Amino acid sequence: MSTAAPTPEQIAAEVAHLRDVQRRVPPHSAFGDNNREAIDAQIKVLEDRMSHDDVHLCFGAPSESSEYALESALQAHDWMTGEQAGDEPSPAAGWEVIAK
Repeated sequence: MSTAAPTPEQIAAEVAHLRDVQRRVPPHSAFGDNNREAIDAQIKVLEDRMSHDDVHLCFGAPSESSEYALESALQAHDWMTGEQAGDEPSPAAGWEVIAK
């Protein structure tokens, strides 16, 4: 089930929340993935209102970014377009679990 797409104001608030949480998450996950790169990807998707195709073009090339960044970017896209399941957290809320 999808949810309603957020308003431009909600997207702007989410970007601000992502910027805040980015300073508080560990730089890397327990698996060595770059958390900060993943959050940067989410911010770019939301600020640029990227389409699904744009996300894949920007983050899909293995030499350009990690799979982790791509997955994070796709999560932000799905939240922004209302395609995310209703029980999934917003991108920033998902990071709060590991933020200090």
